[in-house]
Amino acid sequence: MKRITLNILVITALGLMMSCGPATENKTPAADTTTSAASSMMKENTYDATKIDAAAPVKEVTLHIEGNTMTDMHYDQTEVRVPAKSTVKLTLINGSKDSAMQHNFVLIDDGTAEKVAAEGLKAGATANYTPKMGSVYTGTKVTMPGETTSITFPAPDKGNYQFICTYPGHWQKMQGKFIVE
Repeated sequence: MKRITLNILVITALGLMMSCGPATENKTPAADTTTSAASSMMKENTYDATKIDAAAPVKEVTLHIEGNTMTDMHYDQTEVRVPAKSTVKLTLINGSKDSAMQHNFVLIDDGTAEKVAAEGLKAGATANYTPKMGSVYTGTKVTMPGETTSITFPAPDKGNYQFICTYPGHWQKMQGKFIVE
């Protein structure tokens, strides 16, 4: 009896679905002129941090990292400005004393910090918590307290970028604006 009732229900449902027929409304999707952070992360990044123009002016930037706890750790600058078409020589000085205060500098597309940090966790310590993705331009190695490291890279195109520390749990507190003028 249950089987007959189930068969009747299935046949009735199929009949109803078929009688509705295909939709006759044609919709043309409107062009989307906005670019979300998610779609910008899908783009291919043609930036190459190793292609340095020997004739470009050099902009030296020094970032100090201060603080010995999760609540007081920070970069000493929240905004860095560099000229377009320049070569950036960035020196990162980890002034922390506590061994748990390991830090890096990662240059990323504006608005992508949370996604980059999550992917950085997946990349792990061997990759300095720096993921390979289109929204990441360059980054330093992870520094230990008292350690200094430097990187040299061409400034990306004019625009607003971010820098963050991708060491686990640090990105929310350790970030700033990187502006190419």
